[in-house]
Amino acid sequence: MKAEYPAHPHGNALHFKKEHCMKKIKRLAAVLLAGIMALALLTACGGSGSDNPEFDAKVESAYLDALNKAFGTSFENDDAIRALAVTHIAEKSGADSLTGSARCKTKGDETTVVRQVQLCYDTKSSKPDAFVPLFYQAANAQTITANRLNVQALLSTVNKERGGAEENGITLELTALGVGAKTIGGKTYVAIGFELTNTAAQ
Repeated sequence: MKAEYPAHPHGNALHFKKEHCMKKIKRLAAVLLAGIMALALLTACGGSGSDNPEFDAKVESAYLDALNKAFGTSFENDDAIRALAVTHIAEKSGADSLTGSARCKTKGDETTVVRQVQLCYDTKSSKPDAFVPLFYQAANAQTITANRLNVQALLSTVNKERGGAEENGITLELTALGVGAKTIGGKTYVAIGFELTNTAAQ
């Protein structure tokens, strides 16, 4: 006769505890994975920042001074234009050269307000419709001098826009100037811009 052994009084409890423990481990693993993914996302977002914000500010200041001198104005650095400029720099990062249209980025309803930024280009290395982005390097820049031809190009664009509008009976007022600089891989790029407002349409 085969001996029958009574079931372990805690057999079901042990099985339950094992399953419960496994569920806890799975939940913990899911939480850890979520944390790792969140950290990766934050790291990626942090990578969109500048490598040298202090030097960026110096470049922006030098160019804003040059713009105000050329335009005969005394504008502060406009936040909206600066943000548009920094975004444009990031979007064009890595390009060896740009066409004239790719060098510019425009935003606004083009009825009441228009903002445009232009990525500054190296006037010595560029060719017609092949503009090489201009950059500075903090280690090699004891003083920062704004590129005069880039400033004059922006002034020319503003005068052309205002003149064309005037021919159509529209008066555009220069309401802001701005500069954005961003350091990527040790190179500090700069974009300059303006805001024109049709005050009669407001």
